[in-house]
Amino acid sequence: MSQVTAALDYLKQGLSLAKSPGLRPYVIIPMIFNVLVFGGLYYFFGQWIGGWVAGLADGWEFSGSWSFLNPAVDFLVGAAVVLVWIVLLGLFASVFTLGVQLIAAPFMGFLAEKVDIRVTGRPMPEESIPAMTVRVFKRELRKTWYWLWRAVLILFVVLVIYFIPVVNVLASTVWFLWSGWLLGMQYIDFAADNRQVPFTVMLERLKTKRWMVLTFGSVVLGLTMLPLVNLVIMPVAVIAGTLIWVHELADDA
Repeated sequence: MSQVTAALDYLKQGLSLAKSPGLRPYVIIPMIFNVLVFGGLYYFFGQWIGGWVAGLADGWEFSGSWSFLNPAVDFLVGAAVVLVWIVLLGLFASVFTLGVQLIAAPFMGFLAEKVDIRVTGRPMPEESIPAMTVRVFKRELRKTWYWLWRAVLILFVVLVIYFIPVVNVLASTVWFLWSGWLLGMQYIDFAADNRQVPFTVMLERLKTKRWMVLTFGSVVLGLTMLPLVNLVIMPVAVIAGTLIWVHELADDA
């Protein structure tokens, strides 16, 4: 329970620090970025697929005694277009966070660096911006490989559980907790990566605070499902993850 309450406290501290003048730009800029990218892609694909669905019904009209069905057909086509927008919204909500994390990883790395220096007072290892960008991108690919093949195994287990009566209620819980662990790892790793701690070493450190990482990641995952909240949760989670690393997992924690 101490790890659970500590994870919640770090999230509260992360929110408080996010509102401070020195870190506020790192919250506002990703929020604008999220709105522009998410809104633009959502509108583009919605218009494209919705137009394609509506176009399928062009020229398909009943005549004669069957003409009374035309309003029903128009209604069904309109309902199908609305369904396309709803499905796209759910799809974007589920995969958008991962996409933005990969694209915005260097920016989030700068935020974690600012928080780390503010808390510890120690400078970061010397490194050029191009070298840092390449290293962070490679790190993100390494993390993607870490969760990808494990996700396939977890998905298999979830599918097996799903077809077992009574036990199948645990299927969604297993997947949610697995996703929570991944998010916890993701946000804590920004600070570890800035200190150039190897990925495998970082993972071993996380295992010493399993419940803290799991609670932290699961709460963040739940918050990403809330409209508007999901626009600001990423930088707040980066700040909280950095605090967890500095105070709990670093060599000099």
